[in-house]
Amino acid sequence: MPAQTSLENIYFPDGCQVLIKADGDADYTDLGVIEGDATATFNFDVNQIETGNAGKTVKQYKNMTVDCGFTLNSLNPTALEKIGTGLFTVTSTAGTPLATIPDQVVAIGWDENIVYDIVMETSSTDSTKLRTSAQPVFSAVTLDLGGTPEVLAAGTDYIIVPSDCYSGWGISFISANMGTVTPKTFAITMEFDTNTPIASKVMTAGTTTQVSSPCEMMYKHTDSDNLIRSFYMPSCEPNSGGFQFNFKGANSDGLENMPITIGARIDTTKTDGAQLFTWTIENGAA
Repeated sequence: MPAQTSLENIYFPDGCQVLIKADGDADYTDLGVIEGDATATFNFDVNQIETGNAGKTVKQYKNMTVDCGFTLNSLNPTALEKIGTGLFTVTSTAGTPLATIPDQVVAIGWDENIVYDIVMETSSTDSTKLRTSAQPVFSAVTLDLGGTPEVLAAGTDYIIVPSDCYSGWGISFISANMGTVTPKTFAITMEFDTNTPIASKVMTAGTTTQVSSPCEMMYKHTDSDNLIRSFYMPSCEPNSGGFQFNFKGANSDGLENMPITIGARIDTTKTDGAQLFTWTIENGAA
């Protein structure tokens, strides 16, 4: 039997990022690993009546919403606070200052406009990863020239920025400000000074009433050619019962995780006709 259509427009399942931008944030936060599908269901009410003498009226669609759901495996209180839109408060307790954090090396071939994860471990014999509330402090950041290393200056040769990685921080380099002609052909060594890690994070909730501060949310798939398919919602709030705090039994399979449900509603500050969601498929995206 011959094919009945040549218009395929099909996509093989490949997962996506779930990104949240809390009210007041400049950038999105990647929620990390999810289990299974990320779903978004478009809902609306239909207003139509059967008249006494002219049949049914045309349909009117109103009260448009989107119900979103996914199961979160990366259980990060800071990220959950952003989804909570005001429900949660997260505080950090400082640990013991550490002067034993091993050097980190960024390999030859580094490039501009890339944020490299800053990786901090307890010591050379203890690979327990560390987070810090404050920006990491270095005793030196050097370009390894093979002879005398070139000392790099913060704010000129590199910048440190918040990141979604475990430490909470990333670093980006600016080769044009470095004295060496071909700086990218040399590795960079980051020598950590004394830094104070976070010992614990505590999330609390519970008050008589709480006013929501809606967040933006986006599902984003990026293929091997950096082409994107995305589903963006400008105004999202968690549903009642939308957070399940689970401690699985030892006989359970898989990972401890948290099923989450969020609702998107109309944002009247956006362009009429695009106040609920925007579905984008870049040409050629897989």
